[in-house]
Amino acid sequence: MGQQLVAFFDEARKLGGLPATIRLATLARISSIDARSMPDTTESVQSLKRNFQIVAQEFGLKDSYAIEQTMHDSSEAIVKKLRKNIQVFSDIIATQSLFNSDVKTIAGQITSAIADAVDVDRASIWFYNDDQTAIECIDLYERSKNQHSAGVVLNKADFPKYFQMIANTRTLAAEDAHTHPGTAEFSEVYLKPLSINSMLDVPIFANGRMIGVVCHEHTGAKRKWTNDEENFAYLMGNIVGLAIERTQVDA
Repeated sequence: MGQQLVAFFDEARKLGGLPATIRLATLARISSIDARSMPDTTESVQSLKRNFQIVAQEFGLKDSYAIEQTMHDSSEAIVKKLRKNIQVFSDIIATQSLFNSDVKTIAGQITSAIADAVDVDRASIWFYNDDQTAIECIDLYERSKNQHSAGVVLNKADFPKYFQMIANTRTLAAEDAHTHPGTAEFSEVYLKPLSINSMLDVPIFANGRMIGVVCHEHTGAKRKWTNDEENFAYLMGNIVGLAIERTQVDA
């Protein structure tokens, strides 16, 4: 496992959040998903280190790998440039071996990537049942535990406002998930027991129909989702949909 490689992505995120992470992935032509499975060879570590040094300089860090230093703010010009790289980052994921796996493996890879990229503790992928009266969790990744699980089912009859809103919105971004009209139904039975205060959900479409949801759950203080994060979530929903379409073609 590429522990040193993953560390560079962790430091990029500390340095400049999602924009810095995307910039590193773009330069290195690998994603944080790839880094988790790649070996820490001398060549791969040195290559990623050189790219990290570029990111560090662009984001104002004078020492190229001083992980103890305070995170520096990026300039407006850099942020605008890196927003354009979100699509590049998605393309990189799309060109890896992601689409050559089964659905559960794909889901596990993507939830891990989402948790790291958006810096949330919980990321999950849910699929509708045949008559779309419920969604079932195919994979939940809990970052603090480095643990995957599955199997939870949410019924439309129990959460009608959520099901209606997620089916009619590009992104459901709830800064306060306990009061947001689309997520408040979850407050007592789901959010409070798990210390979740903010949610960012996006629909998954495949073959022209909505088949599920990608969910980002933030624990701790309430979180205002940025446009970059909403765009990234939407793109990852598209990635899941494309992966599902590919598995159906290969079946």
